[in-house]
Amino acid sequence: MTDTLCPVCQKSDRVKVLSLTLQGGTDFGVWRCGRCRHIWRTEPWKVSNQITYYEASPPTAKVMEALSNKTVKVFEKFLQLADKLKSNPTRLMVDFGCSCGTAMLMFKKHGWDVLGIELLPSAQKVLDERNLPWASSMKDSGLALRSVDIVVMSDCIYYLADPVGTLREIRSYMRPNGMLFLRHPTRAGLFYVSLKIMRKKVQSFPWGSHVHLFSRKSAELTLKQAGFANMKFLKEEGYERPLRTKIIHQLMRAADFISLGLLGLTLSWTVIAKE
Repeated sequence: MTDTLCPVCQKSDRVKVLSLTLQGGTDFGVWRCGRCRHIWRTEPWKVSNQITYYEASPPTAKVMEALSNKTVKVFEKFLQLADKLKSNPTRLMVDFGCSCGTAMLMFKKHGWDVLGIELLPSAQKVLDERNLPWASSMKDSGLALRSVDIVVMSDCIYYLADPVGTLREIRSYMRPNGMLFLRHPTRAGLFYVSLKIMRKKVQSFPWGSHVHLFSRKSAELTLKQAGFANMKFLKEEGYERPLRTKIIHQLMRAADFISLGLLGLTLSWTVIAKE
């Protein structure tokens, strides 16, 4: 065991070190919490900073658009639900981690005021070219507290150093009847099964730039810790994947159903959350 605190449940008594190495004079580790089944690692940009890390090889506008287009049908579902929200004097949608602004464009066409939160200069440039407003953080957005109707967060939460703190800040800007739409990968179950049953090494898992691997349990707890009392985890539909990957997702969901969710193998959820 270790004194390291789980970033979700803030407990250390069941945190286990899965890997610990030294890179550039800095400890790089991977940990798992036995309480909420959350898995996380040291941020890969710790030796520099997040912007420098990503901008060393920035994605082109074409690549960003191709990735965002895979989520169009998911965004369409979010938009349908948002349009049913009881009308307020204004209709404001914030896309946190908006990339090139695909969801913003869709909401804007339906009469929503939109704002993107985006850290990376390469994406900010695309937003400027599309005439879409953005800020680098909620704090710098100029928005009033309790002024946002809808927050979209897609393929973003697993990059955050402090998911609970970030969601808590986001909630403070949302109206009491506002909704958070979250496309939420949950890969901790597959990681742990790969580690224990298939005997794969920690380093061989396809991390990409992810910091966190959520379980269903740690995802729910993250939202609760941030103040979202009402949430629905829905079967993810509409995300475009190659046939082979789609079959893998279906098999993992089926295995999760058969095991009554004990293994936590479902790889992705669509989440709707509010206070």
